[in-house]
Amino acid sequence: MTTVRLTELIDLSFLQEFQDNFALSVGMGSLTEDNDGNAITRPSRFCEFCTNIMRSTKVGRRRCQEADMLGIAEAIRTGRPAVYHCHAGLIDFVAPIILNGSSIGAIFGGQILTAAPNEEQCLKIAGEIGVDPDKYIAEIKKIPVIPEEKIQAAANVLFSVANTISKYAYQTLELREKNREIVLAYNRMDNVFNTMSDGVIIIDDKGIVRQVNLVVEEIFGKSGSALLNKSVIELAGSEASFVEGVFERQEAYNDIEIFNDASLGRLHCISSGRPIFDDQGMLAGGVILLRPIIKVHNLINRLSGAQAAFRLSDIIGQSPAILKTIQTASQAASCMSNVLIEGESGTGKEVFAQAIHNQSARRKGPFVAVNCGAIPRELIGSELFGYADGAFTGAKRGGRPGKFEFATGGTLFLDEIGDMPLELQVTLLRVLQERKLTRIGDNKLIPTDLRIICATNKNLAHEVEKGNFRQDLYYRFNVISIKIPPLRERREDILLIFNSILTKMANELGRTIKVDAEVYLLLEQYDWPGNVRELQNIAERAISVTEGDTIRLEHLPEFIIDNKGMSIQTSTTAKTDNLREPVKMKHNLSEQERQQIIDLLFQAKGNVSYVAKAMGVARSTVYRKMHQYNIFH
Repeated sequence: MTTVRLTELIDLSFLQEFQDNFALSVGMGSLTEDNDGNAITRPSRFCEFCTNIMRSTKVGRRRCQEADMLGIAEAIRTGRPAVYHCHAGLIDFVAPIILNGSSIGAIFGGQILTAAPNEEQCLKIAGEIGVDPDKYIAEIKKIPVIPEEKIQAAANVLFSVANTISKYAYQTLELREKNREIVLAYNRMDNVFNTMSDGVIIIDDKGIVRQVNLVVEEIFGKSGSALLNKSVIELAGSEASFVEGVFERQEAYNDIEIFNDASLGRLHCISSGRPIFDDQGMLAGGVILLRPIIKVHNLINRLSGAQAAFRLSDIIGQSPAILKTIQTASQAASCMSNVLIEGESGTGKEVFAQAIHNQSARRKGPFVAVNCGAIPRELIGSELFGYADGAFTGAKRGGRPGKFEFATGGTLFLDEIGDMPLELQVTLLRVLQERKLTRIGDNKLIPTDLRIICATNKNLAHEVEKGNFRQDLYYRFNVISIKIPPLRERREDILLIFNSILTKMANELGRTIKVDAEVYLLLEQYDWPGNVRELQNIAERAISVTEGDTIRLEHLPEFIIDNKGMSIQTSTTAKTDNLREPVKMKHNLSEQERQQIIDLLFQAKGNVSYVAKAMGVARSTVYRKMHQYNIFH
């Protein structure tokens, strides 16, 4: 049991009141001290002789303390109050306050005489402690003379009170320790409960949810109070019969994948469960663990290093512009030189970066991406190069490696490199030249072994001319230059990309989606300032708002229908007129569709399945339209 100070266990105001009343009733001085000899109460009826004479010198104070300590030791040894003479010949008595066999304080009484003082003895003591003899004798004569039996009676009262205080202190400490153990156990469990990366559901023997942790709240997007008192089957979904087995059949299960739409939301987790039994061996409930599948994936990525997902074969397009870009990227992948990728927002710069990495000799290493434009300028240095322990206020204890270190053996992708602060460009240039770095706040050189691929939506050469980007750093990066054409410069790829996105989304949703021909026409005419990212957004929107199985004009945004952003040669007025002429429009659409089928058949070398997939229709539909348009296969 932990030993604590007396002041932590006793109400000092109550103790002071008792001490004052005791001193007043017996006509003696009194004081309470802790185990270190420090007074914890104000002196009650302390005589001036002790204060002004005996304790006025260092020798006097030491002798008083020695006498008191001997008195306490005697009381502990005998188990009775100790009545003793102090060095000055005064009668004192003490009752120790005991806790677990050790003194944690004492109540003192006394500062009285049982007989008149001996002047010869007084002169001797005055000389020993170094005070004026006359003053010593004058003050000691003021002390009252009390019979010994009265002193013993007062000592017994003090001893009885000290024992009561000792018992109270023990009970208080025992209760405090038990409460502390309970609170500590609860806090430990609560911390474990709420710091687990897995969701934890505690159920009773009927399968009713009694407690959930924060991860469960995040999984279902609801507060804990909204999840309590519900059946765990309602949370896990009707297909999760193994969860029911925990409380129905008292069966445990491990690492079962749950992927279904429960009534409280979609659930895709790896789950384990255990029944809980009471001291009689009876089922008391169970615990269900849920690990979101995304956390499983993140854990795998973290343990295996950051990974690149895309390959050059994933890049969709048959236009000469994109094919040339893919060829350049393939050449870049075969060497270890730095690469600068330039392109408008949404053209897929990171896709190309990942694809280059995955085709390079470093493909087994990590692919670490950093968006230089998304990190505050005061933090980007530590993000890239790391920092040492105590490098700045708020720095993680022990320091932290930066992205350069995380990318060792692989590729570091610096997106939006044009937004990097000039002052940091100097440091970056030095790291590239020396292939070594130092963490912020440290002087240790750390070798780097990585390839850098940069990307920007700015014209970096113009930024150099304007003084916003260092020329020497630009040349370091721009060893191999890749310029990704915007979507408006490769219109023949628009429908291929759109159909690919639709097919993927439709498969994920378990739907079959067709597209009206006039939708294709408008998509090819639109200018796509947001490039592939905007096209993906339009495809996702269209399939989301389509209630049937066909995407029509009304499923496109107004700015697409109004041809905003269009930059082809025909005037807006002429296009609007075309849209208002149904017969001519139908003819144009037919010609457009016929030419599309011919182009796709040529690209696919006559593969009708490829054409059907690209158009998002069935093979039978392609054959029917080929017959309709007199296209010979």
